[in-house]
Amino acid sequence: MKKIAFLFFVFAALLTACSTATQPDAAQNGIEISAAKVLLPGGNAMSGMDSTLAAFMTIKNSSASADRLTGVSVDFAEASLHQTTMDGSVMKMNAISGVDIPAGQMVELRSGSYHVMFMNLTRPLKVGETVNLVLEFEKAGKISFPVKVVDQ
Repeated sequence: MKKIAFLFFVFAALLTACSTATQPDAAQNGIEISAAKVLLPGGNAMSGMDSTLAAFMTIKNSSASADRLTGVSVDFAEASLHQTTMDGSVMKMNAISGVDIPAGQMVELRSGSYHVMFMNLTRPLKVGETVNLVLEFEKAGKISFPVKVVDQ
């Protein structure tokens, strides 16, 4: 009986460890933000001061009504929302006023699509550092959360 209980415990622990469910980085009023990262290409070799950096994440709206991401701010740079589009064979990146987050849906801010741009840095960033990111939504309000600086 003890062996069966032990095996059951080990099996339950393995299932928990292998679970793909992750906790969101931040959640408020039906908006969940996960897999957030600030990308610092080149890692610690770059000071970041003369660079344009980006942040990527997944935003899930579990509420019954649509919301809109309208702004972003940080204490180390100018921050704005951007979208990358293709015009024939030319890739263009433009500032946008917001990103719609439909009810019950997920929107991914990623390379080659919607993303957060950081320009005119006021201080260098380093890989492994954690910075505070504030996203502003029309309905969910401001959501502030820590984000890790990574090089990939």
